[in-house]
Amino acid sequence: MPCDYSKYPVNWKTEIRPRILDRDKHCCCECGVSNYAVGFHGTDGNFWTVEEIMKVLEDSGCDLFSPGEPLAGIPADKKPIRIVLTIAHMNHDITDNRDENLKALCQKHHLAHDKELHQKNSRQTNENKKGLQKLF
Repeated sequence: MPCDYSKYPVNWKTEIRPRILDRDKHCCCECGVSNYAVGFHGTDGNFWTVEEIMKVLEDSGCDLFSPGEPLAGIPADKKPIRIVLTIAHMNHDITDNRDENLKALCQKHHLAHDKELHQKNSRQTNENKKGLQKLF
């Protein structure tokens, strides 16, 4: 879901986001994937950069498509994705922009962090669409 920057301070893109990315070394705080890395999510959930895949293939002579090989979990039929790090509010309060409340996360881990919030919002949206109201 695209970010609505109108809800963020005017210096979000110019000061806050860059400061947090620098502090977190432009890597996801959960899995360590680098900002703008290109690669694939394996079936085990790990992210493999194109460079890592090429190194394994060169070093071991593995066949990417052979079962049981180190890269067997890489989906050969998928296009690579580019990781773009996001800045997560750990307490889910987008007005709390203290550095200790902010973390650089990849999309996968940001979505996992916000899972319960998204489920709650989805339920509320569905209830509103159906015209349901809370009685108590």
